[in-house]
Amino acid sequence: MVLYVAVLARRASPRLLAYAVPVLMLFPLAWELVVDFRFATACWEGYHFWLPVVQYIWYIQYAIFPL
Repeated sequence: MVLYVAVLARRASPRLLAYAVPVLMLFPLAWELVVDFRFATACWEGYHFWLPVVQYIWYIQYAIFPL
């Protein structure tokens, strides 16, 4: 919001806003993916099609970032 106001006040370049918006949009997407993987591997009902894929990615995460 601050960057948008700065562009309107001509204190920042519109190109900076164009680069910042997609990056800011990735944060909710990353949150959604983390929640989806945790939910799909914890539940026994539903999401049966995605369970093998999600579990594979979950194991890769454990291999890269062991707890």
